[in-house]
Amino acid sequence: MTINEAVVEMRYSGIPEEDIEDIIEICKKKGVSPQNIDIELEARGFDKVFVYEYDEYESWYEGGSSAQSAHKAPSKETLEKGKK
Repeated sequence: MTINEAVVEMRYSGIPEEDIEDIIEICKKKGVSPQNIDIELEARGFDKVFVYEYDEYESWYEGGSSAQSAHKAPSKETLEKGKK
């Protein structure tokens, strides 16, 4: 994973820019890996972005179209509330 890929994923997940910059700086020293980034995210009170506990999610073949997505995009309502 490149730093640019990590930044894009964190932005997509709604992580504030200043937190992204701090996390990247820390991970440059520890090693930029999905696991290290998720550890730093959780330390700041955010949910994991890269590592998923797949046992917590219903698999696609058990739930059909109602299976939960592992990656959640912010809802339109959430984004509109943030603008106010």
